Amino acid sequence: MALFIRCAVAPLAGGSDNPDFIVIGSVIDTSGQPAQNAVVTIVPASYNPITDPAPAAAMIDTTSASGEYRLAVKQKGAYCVQAVQLMRRTRLLVTGISVTDNTTRVAVAALAATGAVKVDLPSTGIHGVTGYIYVPGTTLCAFLNNRIDTAVLDSVPAGTLPSLLYAATDTAGSISLRYNVPVASGDTTVVTNPSWKYCRRIFLNTTALGANIAGDVVNFPLLIRLNGDNFDFSQAQAGGADLRFTKADNSFLHYEIERWDPSNQRAEIWVKADTVYGDNGTQAITMYWGNNAAGDSSNGATVFDTASQFEGVWHLAEPANGIARDATANRYDGTPSDTAPAPAPGAIGIAREFNGVSNGIRMKGTAGSTMNFNENGRYTVSAWVYSDTLDEKWHLIVGKGNGQYYLKQQIKSRYGHWEFVEYHNKSAWQMTIATMAPKTWKYLTGVREASRQYLYLDGQLADSTIKLNSDTTSRKTSEDVSIGRHQNYVEYADEGYCYFDGKIDEVRISSVARSADWINLCFMNQKEEDKLVVFK
Repeated sequence: MALFIRCAVAPLAGGSDNPDFIVIGSVIDTSGQPAQNAVVTIVPASYNPITDPAPAAAMIDTTSASGEYRLAVKQKGAYCVQAVQLMRRTRLLVTGISVTDNTTRVAVAALAATGAVKVDLPSTGIHGVTGYIYVPGTTLCAFLNNRIDTAVLDSVPAGTLPSLLYAATDTAGSISLRYNVPVASGDTTVVTNPSWKYCRRIFLNTTALGANIAGDVVNFPLLIRLNGDNFDFSQAQAGGADLRFTKADNSFLHYEIERWDPSNQRAEIWVKADTVYGDNGTQAITMYWGNNAAGDSSNGATVFDTASQFEGVWHLAEPANGIARDATANRYDGTPSDTAPAPAPGAIGIAREFNGVSNGIRMKGTAGSTMNFNENGRYTVSAWVYSDTLDEKWHLIVGKGNGQYYLKQQIKSRYGHWEFVEYHNKSAWQMTIATMAPKTWKYLTGVREASRQYLYLDGQLADSTIKLNSDTTSRKTSEDVSIGRHQNYVEYADEGYCYFDGKIDEVRISSVARSADWINLCFMNQKEEDKLVVFK
């Protein structure tokens, strides 16, 4: 392997006499002063330093005392300008120059110390063959042989390389390895997984300026929202099948695509982060896409792993009348009522809207399931909720019957609250409550931890003092888990089925008492103004 920087001056096809188009500009040094005696070269944006003729004499110039240069090309089109000041070992690269007029002016460009690009060659297609890696529109090139598994481009100008290509020495054409490769002065950019043409780093900010989480959170389902501002859907496969995520050691992370909507440029993806570090602004994962050979690896069961105590997770993003799929391996799928709750814009993508009179979703067969928690057990129930009603009734969000545990909305005598309840046999409903706010999305989390009980509202602890509502009836564990209404009619205080009126999204039940940091991180990540995820 060797770095190849071509500096020959043989003319391009068509010659360099009487050029038709002039390109002028100026170069400054690292201190901002005019850079004298820098060698400046212009080449077409598609230029291949191995197969294309070397730049003609008119396409190369040396800067004057004022840092100015004057170059000539024979044809209109897209070009790149590169410059080097050998005495200072500084370089620059200007891409995206469009030559359309007789005279084209290029903005002032600054020389800087160079960096390097190291390419980890894929195990198939390139590794173990001869050829070369090159940057089109430049003279940068590195040859390969069949004994290496990496390639290094040295003395690379700082900035962003539009693309990085591989070509075989005995075959026409080239293969795109990566687009938009960042290069920093004095640093080496490592291009991993080059079978994917695009990548982007995603930072997780848990500092006070971000999600403001002090402790580490493990096995966390990280929500990544994609839109037209942070992602080009046309570069990915249909359905996002080629999407991948890696952590710092380049190992792949499990993920699930909840929604992929390129028409509206919207997607929601859950990525399992083995650890989100507290009070940290430098942790990052990398997102890859642009690989036509990649198969779909989206799998909710690996993200919402039962080994991490997820027992049921319902995104509620299915089409009208669709089964509410459980993302966990338990597959506690929910059957909607005959008048099914309709899809509606949710807190996270798509939610279900309940009409308050007939809608509900029942997870059949869950009465004796892993969600059949004992009294004084350890479990967590959460949901995003948007209430449309202020009547004086009870409205179920999610629960396992009125006689076991649930999240509900209650309004009596103009006092409205959310409540998390566990019923104790022939004793009392044990309640923790939070002040209710209608017509806005709220994140509710109920936690039972042995004899202690907590209700969190929007990631913050709202109540840890248990209130008692006494009764002498037996605890009832024979009902299935349901969303939006109870499975059976509730006789107590004329509650009925407790139909919910409004929208419900992202319902989860876990067989563990989630920590305060976990709950707040969920809220800070999932709310509309995500405070955790930062695209760079």
